[in-house]
Amino acid sequence: MIKELLSAMAIGCLFCACDSGTAPPPAAAKPDNQSKVVPVDYTLGRTMNARLGRGINLGNSWDSDGADDSGWGNPIRDEDFAIIKAAGFNSVRIPVRWQTFSDKTTHTVDPERLNGVIQDIQLAMANGLAVVVNFHHYHELNCYGGGMPPGYNNPPDDNPTCDYLPIRFNTEKAHFLGMWAQVATALNAAFPANDMLVFEILNEPVVKRADVLNQIMTEAYTVIRTAAPGKTIMFESYHAAKFADLTDLQLPADGNIIYSGHYYAPYAYSHQGPHGYKCKGDEAYGNNASDSLRYYKNLAYRQYPDINGTDQVPLNMGEFGVAGGSFMGDCVYYDDKGQQIGLWPSDQKKAEWAQKTVQAAIETGTSFHYWGFAHTGGFEAYNKYAETWYPGFPQALTQP
Repeated sequence: MIKELLSAMAIGCLFCACDSGTAPPPAAAKPDNQSKVVPVDYTLGRTMNARLGRGINLGNSWDSDGADDSGWGNPIRDEDFAIIKAAGFNSVRIPVRWQTFSDKTTHTVDPERLNGVIQDIQLAMANGLAVVVNFHHYHELNCYGGGMPPGYNNPPDDNPTCDYLPIRFNTEKAHFLGMWAQVATALNAAFPANDMLVFEILNEPVVKRADVLNQIMTEAYTVIRTAAPGKTIMFESYHAAKFADLTDLQLPADGNIIYSGHYYAPYAYSHQGPHGYKCKGDEAYGNNASDSLRYYKNLAYRQYPDINGTDQVPLNMGEFGVAGGSFMGDCVYYDDKGQQIGLWPSDQKKAEWAQKTVQAAIETGTSFHYWGFAHTGGFEAYNKYAETWYPGFPQALTQP
């Protein structure tokens, strides 16, 4: 999804290196190790999660590295929010690369970027859509934290292999926390009601150590909660937002939080061609979302049960999708033999995969945001140039 990888059209969700799709059989939904489990009243988080419901990502826009949301040729249009609402969605996720043109001395974000995001949140809410806003593509923080973001081809000169450099990491983390303080304060002031806006701490963290990520999440959570006492806060785990890594994340005893994971399993199907896997088209199709999401729900219940005895920390599937469709042309993949040309996933199977994944989310009470709305490297559901949804969409996301 960034210019370091390919072109904006060939980017899609390469930074969504998320779920392998392998999961043990679902366990009985009973909390184990009761001596260490402390139930929490997640009523506020569950209420907001239900409001998020069925959502879609407005990606490759404010998360670009340009001066505004048009950096990758995919600016968010005013009319997009009405289109999304009319299709039956409840919310949008707006990824933002806040560090672009930020001031590392004062830790302030670019005022034009902040104002632009505020305007888009206003438009979303005016159309009855709840909003998730995050810190997206924070490669500098991940790299100095010892993790190489997938496809990151432009690491800093002093850390070309993205080793863990504590001093540089702490400097970058201070900038991250300072920007969050400003963003949370500004957005909380602009949107004082607490029923339509969620703050997602950090998209797809890939720092190598769980203790380092827990420190980032805990400190950022404290900053956000101080600036926005009533807002819902969303967490992701390491290994780029794997659901199963919930067990390595230390969530606070706060009932107004949501845990989010990303799901693209199997990668050999969802990420073909320039996204990293051979062009096998529908030959690589598979979908184990029903078993996987039930397992993750039970895992969350064992780790973070609700005081009501039946629920758990609310779950969100922040990204999922498949690159493909008849509009994509040739699927090109490069291996040790050179250029290989094959097939993309078909329209029918792409929509079928999305529908099955959505059904699994609905069955487990998991809110979701499909990647993405438009111009996301083949993952998109909507053709903004023809002003029409691609075959099978939005029904695959809004009707089951």
